[in-house]
Order: sequence, then C-alpha cells, then structure tokens
Amino acid sequence: MKNLPWSVPGATGSASALGVRVPVPRWKRAKDAVLTFLTRLALRLLPSARNNTPVRRSLWTGAPILNMAINARAERLLGVHADSLVYQSYFITDQFTYNLRRWSRVPLLRTLLPYLVFLWACRRYQRFHFYCNRGLLGPASPGQFRPEELQMLRQLGKQVYFWTYGADVRTRAITAGLGEPNCCTACPAPGRACVCDPERGRENLARIAAAATAVFAMGDMTEYTPGSRNDLFFWPVDLEADRSRRYAAHYPAPQSDRPLRIVHTPNHRHFKGTQYLLDAVARLRDQGYAIELVLVEGVPNRQALEIYRTADLVFDQCLIGFHGYFALEAMAMGKPVLCYLRKPQEYLLDWENCPIVNTPADRVEATLRELLGDRARLHDLGCRGRRYVDTHFTLAAFAERLRRAYQDVEGKRP
Repeated sequence: MKNLPWSVPGATGSASALGVRVPVPRWKRAKDAVLTFLTRLALRLLPSARNNTPVRRSLWTGAPILNMAINARAERLLGVHADSLVYQSYFITDQFTYNLRRWSRVPLLRTLLPYLVFLWACRRYQRFHFYCNRGLLGPASPGQFRPEELQMLRQLGKQVYFWTYGADVRTRAITAGLGEPNCCTACPAPGRACVCDPERGRENLARIAAAATAVFAMGDMTEYTPGSRNDLFFWPVDLEADRSRRYAAHYPAPQSDRPLRIVHTPNHRHFKGTQYLLDAVARLRDQGYAIELVLVEGVPNRQALEIYRTADLVFDQCLIGFHGYFALEAMAMGKPVLCYLRKPQEYLLDWENCPIVNTPADRVEATLRELLGDRARLHDLGCRGRRYVDTHFTLAAFAERLRRAYQDVEGKRP
C-alpha cells in the first residue's frame, strides 16, 4: 500500500482479502460491470473530466446528514464553488444544492441515474467529499464503498476527501472494547444501523485508504479510523441562518419556582441511552423534584430548534462518549448541555473551555440532582456554551481549519 495521508495498520494487498464480502446477485454484478465499463469509456471521451486546473468546484455528497450542506457553505468562504448533493433526504432537512429524491423514484431512471450523475460530477468538480459508506454510484454492499468508483476518481486526478459521521465507521468489537455500557450494549438489531462487522469495516477502510487524499474524523470516530486527521471538528453551526434568528441565544434568569425543563432528542434511543434519562427523571420525580421532560422525535430541524429554545437543560447522550451536532445547536442557543465524554482531552476541541457537563450513564441521576439545586450554574453554563460555539464552531472558524488542512494535505501530495 502506498504511503498515503491515512492508512489502516495491517491492511496490505487487495482489499478483497481483508474480509468476507456480502453476497451480491449475479445479475446485479453483471449490470454494474456493464454500466461501469460504459462509464469508464465515457470518461475517456471527456477530457474535461480530468483535473487539469486548480480547484474551483467542490461537491459534498453521500448520506443526507444535516451538517453536509452547512460544510459546503463554509467551504464557499474559501472562494470555492461548493455544492451538496443527495439522492434521498430525511424529514430533518432538505437544504441541499441538489436533492434528487424525485428522480430516484422513477423506475426507468433509478438504475442509470447514479452513473449519469457521476459523469456530470466528474466534468464539473475537481474536489469530492464523501462519508465512509458510499459514493455517487452507491455502495458495493451495505456500508462499503465501490472500489471502481474510487479508482476512476483517482485516475482522473480528483481530490477525494472522506469524513465520518459515526455509523459509517462504527464496528461492534471496537465499541465493546471501549467499556460498558456503550452504544452497542442495548442495540436491538446489530448490523442494521452501523458497519458492526469488523472484517467488513476493515475491508472498506482499506479501499478508502488506497484512494483518499485525506480522511477526517473526530471524537469517538477516531477510534475506528486509525491514522485519520482529528483536528477539523467539522460540525460548524451557521449562526447567521435566518438573519441570525435561528440560533439567537437566550439566557433566562434562574427560576426555581417552576419545573426544570429538560429537552432530549432520542432519534436513536438505544444508542443515546434514553432509558437511563427516563429512569433518572422518574426516580427524581418520586423523590419530589419538579422536572418536565420533553422528547423531540420525528420533527424537522426548524421545528426541533423551536423546542430546544424552551429548554432549561439539554440532554444529548450518555453512552456514545462524544457530543453530537444537537449539543452544539443547543449551546449556540445558550443552553447548558449534559453529555457523556469518554476522553475529553482527546475528543474535544479546546477541552478546558468546553462547558458540556460530562455525564456517563451511571451519573445521570446524580448530575440532574446537583443541577436542580443550582439554577445559577445552569445560567453560567449556557453563557459559556454560546461563547464556546462563537469561538470554535462558526462557519468562519471551520473554514479556517479547512483552509489549513487543504494547504497541509495537498502540499504533501506527490
């Protein structure tokens, strides 16, 4: 394996030798082979698809993760025309440059669309950003990149950057090794939400390592991507959205004459430790504490933000070991946040000034009890949270980290 900016220890030779492949029907393999051959042929006839100019256009694509379009907006601050593209979108947000959901539903187009989009993208963009589980052509099998897509991009001289979001790299064995309880402890369906299988994960990481300009991870995701860069912290918050109204910070005066309002977004209850919160709140109520618990599920991001705004305290998770984007949004609105941080000094940006209250599963009840009697501390944590986001997680702050990374990584390319 070449000496690349990111590599998997022990990964040598063909990626196919590193793990067991998920069986693919013969007819599908034949169809993909024919379409891939035609795509390669078309690219040879399109000299404009080769990278012969400095980067002017960049494409962020893959799973319709909330922050993908926001990252593209941050990259535009560097003078690059950055777009985002998805084939499907969830209820959370649809703020992408290109949302091909309708076209993906057309039976006659469903098979050809990824290849047509790939050809169009190769002509238009010099830099590509993917998550670690699929590209424009779709996955080879669940959670695995298609090697031929990566080969074509490298042959064309494209810059190919990979980013993690959690489930795209998380394997069960490594998670178990981090200690109990963890986000796999109560998983109801192993293999469905995350990569899970270690062989499949190693195979996919080897493919990515052989093609990547660089791979970026952060927090607990660095545990699954050895050698990746962990200094980008790529979840910026667009504080100027909706004329700065979306994340307008509120610092209510401490009030002890009403129930403490806790807001939690349990989009994956088993992974976030929602049950620990429910149990803790129930026990505290039995002890006479006034607590109001609001669970935000299945609502668009804009509606969810309105609910976050009413919180006295936000609970992120108590199992994963790293904060989510939800925590940053809450801090941007001046809300104190509870979250389990497994390795604060390693996982956090400017960990000494991060005001998140470290709350593992076995400390949820005790931490809530402490804060119930100290409303002034909640107010202080909220103020510090907004300062933390203002300092480190604005679009401009992320764009500056991205600029330095490009200079560093691309300056080392052969």
